[in-house]
Amino acid sequence: MTIKIVTDSTCDLPANIIQELGISVIPLKVLFGEEVYRDGIDLTNKEFYEKMAKHKKLPTTSQVNPGEFIEEFTRHIDNGDEVIGIFISAKLSGTYGSAVIAKETMANDSRINIIDSLSASFGLGIQVIEAGRMIQEGKSAQEIVRRIEEIKNGVHFYGVINTLENLKKGGRLSSSGAFAGSLLGIKPIITLRDGAVALIAKARGQKKAFNWVLEDAKKNNIDLNNKTICLAHASAPEGAAEFKKEILKDYQPKEIIELQIGAVIGTHTGGGCVGISCLPD
Repeated sequence: MTIKIVTDSTCDLPANIIQELGISVIPLKVLFGEEVYRDGIDLTNKEFYEKMAKHKKLPTTSQVNPGEFIEEFTRHIDNGDEVIGIFISAKLSGTYGSAVIAKETMANDSRINIIDSLSASFGLGIQVIEAGRMIQEGKSAQEIVRRIEEIKNGVHFYGVINTLENLKKGGRLSSSGAFAGSLLGIKPIITLRDGAVALIAKARGQKKAFNWVLEDAKKNNIDLNNKTICLAHASAPEGAAEFKKEILKDYQPKEIIELQIGAVIGTHTGGGCVGISCLPD
């Protein structure tokens, strides 16, 4: 019996990692009015951000439905595999709930394990990478599930974004949380707490925001040396390159895996977001 990792497209993992770890990725959808696009399949990231910039209205996003999960889980179970599903936070999408319904519909098959990552994008992606690498190390499904459940609430996650407008409009952040981020040069800094978006700071200018993140990490005894770090950006490669440079001034990570924030998460963060995540010690 082999173990198969199933996740959703909000993990934003690059194709080489998905292929290397043999991960199944189920797409959420993005809707521009009546036009429906599968996240990561029907639109390139460049096309998505260009399209969003031209539209007056924010696109909407749609979760994976239970039927799609039943089809995916059945395929693996029929193949003799055990499934570990790790999905976007239930507070951000109904996708995890759909996976739970699918499992219940399949008579709560014990070979299907469902995890709410309490995260998204590069916070979800780093958990999926950990699970995939544990499979390569020969760990059992029980060991992998136990590990992800133990670490998921401690994943270190920082996002530096251009404006809180998208998060506010999309209902992912309260209006009271959306302070005047649109003021000239102010960069809001967000994290994920208990699976929900939380605003933690603001900085004037991107470089100061990156430095604030690294200072806060230091203050909280987050050692980035010899660690796997996910570095992500929403159509902002220059910002990601600058953040990487700042990280490498003070730290020697084991590796930096670069991700592009896709259409579903990008709908809520807007273009220009740059962020990092790593696992707790």
